[in-house]
Amino acid sequence: MTSSRRCSRARRRSPESSTHAEASAPVSLLRTRLGLPGHDVAPGDSVDSRPRSPWWAREDRMPVKPDPPGFPQRRCADVCSVTAAQMRDVQRLAQEEFGLDILQLTENAGRSAALLAFAMLGGRGRGQRVVVLAGGGNKGAAGLAAIRHLANWGCRVEPVISGVEEEVSFTARRQMHILRQSGLLQPADLDASEVTLEEQLANADLVIDALVGYGLEGPPVGVAAAVTRLAIESRRPILALDVPTGVNATTGEVSTPAIRAVTTLMLDLPKRGCLESQARGMVGELYLADIGIPLSVHQRLGIPVGQLYAEGPIVRLRR
Repeated sequence: MTSSRRCSRARRRSPESSTHAEASAPVSLLRTRLGLPGHDVAPGDSVDSRPRSPWWAREDRMPVKPDPPGFPQRRCADVCSVTAAQMRDVQRLAQEEFGLDILQLTENAGRSAALLAFAMLGGRGRGQRVVVLAGGGNKGAAGLAAIRHLANWGCRVEPVISGVEEEVSFTARRQMHILRQSGLLQPADLDASEVTLEEQLANADLVIDALVGYGLEGPPVGVAAAVTRLAIESRRPILALDVPTGVNATTGEVSTPAIRAVTTLMLDLPKRGCLESQARGMVGELYLADIGIPLSVHQRLGIPVGQLYAEGPIVRLRR
């Protein structure tokens, strides 16, 4: 991996002591750097066909619950889903006419992601290890925002940034700045040339997929593709934000590689592709989070939302 195209990493110390840049790097990177063979896991592959964890993986991992209780429930059939194009219209209207800042939306999304991840980890910080795979767009920014909350709540969090800081979105750069100022992201980490992502993943209790957002229509490429493959091979439980990387948000088509999540937290409104039968094995349990977009935005666009969040800001969707 060259110095201009690298996957940056940061190790979180013990608690006591838009998609333009998400797929910009060349395809070689991580697997060549780590000397690992290529291995794509297709949606139909059995779990047993995937590589086992290496000898140095932790044996004391903490349990993760894909469907944590305590959240209000709705039936998928009773909730209006949207395509990627409709979601773009929602976001555009919220920002351009209602004055919502994209930083507000990513902050809200990040806190929701942290809340669900924390519930999946048992609802108590005990030094659980969380690896956040962050792309360079708004989804990546939301993942980076989640890091602060999880660290505050007693988790050990390691950000993996799949892009070059100068090329990522404004929202992702802002979150990186906050993490750096907070001591959660060190300059030396961004300059590190030795990538230990496989080891990080193998020792994680939970992985958060914040690589590529709902705008991706084909397979992830470059750094995002390489990180996705390693996440698949790690066989660690994954919480996907909005839509698993590699799954089409509109059609549910599954690309190769694609993240196989145990849980997916969709943001604002359900993405239609996540509800399609062909994506069912990739999205896992489904949750939905309010990120602060006014109901009047949805009403202006003819999207019925009703009292979706009347019982709480995170809702579990039942098929």
